[in-house]
Amino acid sequence: MKRKMMFMISALILSGCSLPMGEERGCPPDIVIEWVDAVKVNDIQYMSLDPGNYTVADNDRGDSLGEVTYMMDGNACTDHQMRNGDAAFLAVGTEIYEFNGYKPSFRVIADGNVYEVQVNDGADTIGELYDIEGKVQGMSVRSSYDGSHVMDLKEEHWRAFIDEFVRLEYVGFDAIYKEYGNEEGTFLDIHLKDGSSVRINYWTEANVLNPGAFGNEKMLEIISLYK
Repeated sequence: MKRKMMFMISALILSGCSLPMGEERGCPPDIVIEWVDAVKVNDIQYMSLDPGNYTVADNDRGDSLGEVTYMMDGNACTDHQMRNGDAAFLAVGTEIYEFNGYKPSFRVIADGNVYEVQVNDGADTIGELYDIEGKVQGMSVRSSYDGSHVMDLKEEHWRAFIDEFVRLEYVGFDAIYKEYGNEEGTFLDIHLKDGSSVRINYWTEANVLNPGAFGNEKMLEIISLYK
């Protein structure tokens, strides 16, 4: 199943509180839910990009795709399954728009920020998941420790990598999760022509990549040059 965990749960003992968090909405007591900033529309789950990744311009916003009908933060419990119209932090009534220049299955705009696909069960390949073909202008490696820039890939290498990447079968996060175990991955940024980037994680020992695909030998050979 092409799903990805939407939250991290921390069990805390809440001393001195007359009403433990979540009790008033029927949730188990003594549980703090830390939601990821996500939204779901048209059966696709999106996650917010870091605001520093891209600044939304007025002409980026396209047609409306719908609006938020339920805010999970403060309302949903840990067993909540996202439905169309659900959002982690966006207020009810927030409009969700197409992002001009991209397929709405890849990126949308809401509350002035870009949301990028996280789970799409309708996608069969990475190219169907990520609308990036013809839009890439480079790739770079980032530190797995602090996220800092390490080095850029040569053009011949990133072009060959992207050609293979977009043709990979999209199997989802659950399918690759058990493969990489505790291995430390290599962070890769795919730089797009609009100045934004797509960040992926490549676990080279298992040859798997987040958002959910098994790599091939050509991709592994390319990235091994930069390790």
